[in-house]
Amino acid sequence: MSLLSIGVIAVVAVFATQAFFNDTETSKGNVLQAGAIDLVIDNHSYIDQGGGLKENPGTTWRAGNLTNELFFNFSDLKPGDLGEDTISLHVDDNPAWLCADIALTLDDDMTCTEPELADDPTCANPDTLFDGDLAHALNFIFWKDDGDNVLEVNEVQNILTQGPASGVLNGAHWALFDSSTGGKPTDPAEVYWIGKAWCFGALSTSPVAQDGQAGQPGNGPDVRGAGVSCNGSLVNNAAQTDKLMGDVIFRAVQARHNDPFYCDGRVQEAKQLILENEDMTTTPNWTPKTGDNKDGLLTWQGDGPTFSFTLTAQGLPVSTAYSLIYYADPFPGNNPGGLIWSGSTDPAGSINVAGNPNLGFDIPTAPDTNIGLHGGGKVWLIPSANYDVPTKSVTPWAPTDDWLFEGNVYINYNDTNN
Repeated sequence: MSLLSIGVIAVVAVFATQAFFNDTETSKGNVLQAGAIDLVIDNHSYIDQGGGLKENPGTTWRAGNLTNELFFNFSDLKPGDLGEDTISLHVDDNPAWLCADIALTLDDDMTCTEPELADDPTCANPDTLFDGDLAHALNFIFWKDDGDNVLEVNEVQNILTQGPASGVLNGAHWALFDSSTGGKPTDPAEVYWIGKAWCFGALSTSPVAQDGQAGQPGNGPDVRGAGVSCNGSLVNNAAQTDKLMGDVIFRAVQARHNDPFYCDGRVQEAKQLILENEDMTTTPNWTPKTGDNKDGLLTWQGDGPTFSFTLTAQGLPVSTAYSLIYYADPFPGNNPGGLIWSGSTDPAGSINVAGNPNLGFDIPTAPDTNIGLHGGGKVWLIPSANYDVPTKSVTPWAPTDDWLFEGNVYINYNDTNN
């Protein structure tokens, strides 16, 4: 009986161990998927070879990826011919920087006719790929357009380049959207347009009033191609039979984690400024003090649409409001000057912050007298109690060991969207 009882108890114990509270939660279908950068382009091309602008099917196509499409494909040009195109660019489906590159691959004297030899005696010389005259006789203009194929008054400031093909198309690199053009990448919800016109002769511009109908060709009083004209009367026979060829490349590059970005390939290196308290009683005065552990370090990412910086400082009064300022001489520093950052020291008297403000000004900016004297501007870290933000003035002037100056190093910063 004892053995039987022990066996029964053991069985009960086994079942009892499986009766704990429990719960299970399941998350199904988790997804990590990469986004995309896809640039699509279309082109609407018109040419005037007498009788006004007419659409040219050979250089017009709907939006898509470029395979064998050509922006220029004309084989019988005459002086006075005028061409006008509107390119549309759309980047799906993320913000992107947008660049254009153009390179001439040929500017050649194909043959030498008798009238050509009269104006170009070197035409019969040993042939090279770039011994022609057409690149000098063809003049171009490119501008950021609103999509109506018209050069308007408000678009003059958006002219990308203008001049003969030998100059504006020969190794051209255009920043359509990068950190030098305002620092804003393309918006996937928007379409962007480039207007371009070319003239076999002298190209003239006479921008027309804005009609306010972006994206619609030839609205209101405007007509397609308005704003540009061509005069071929001064072109001689030197360009007869010459042939011009080139490549046009558009590049879209993701904007996220890629700021600043410059189409010309430049790399912005971080710049640094040591901030120090200074002795104003010695000769020479404004001598940096050493050994008191009161100093700061300002690091910024060079030129750009915003002043991307980090600031560290130590040895300052604890829990005290401080301002990082651009001090523009003469006193009180509001010529024009400006506030860069304000905040407080921590309980140890230190500052360790990062910021990315849109300052709206360059350092230095006229009439700051340091432009002529030192070629740069002053940046200080001073107690906020001594800086009046509305007037951008240092007031009252009462420097102590707790004021940190630029150490006679003058900085330069270009606010690219100012």
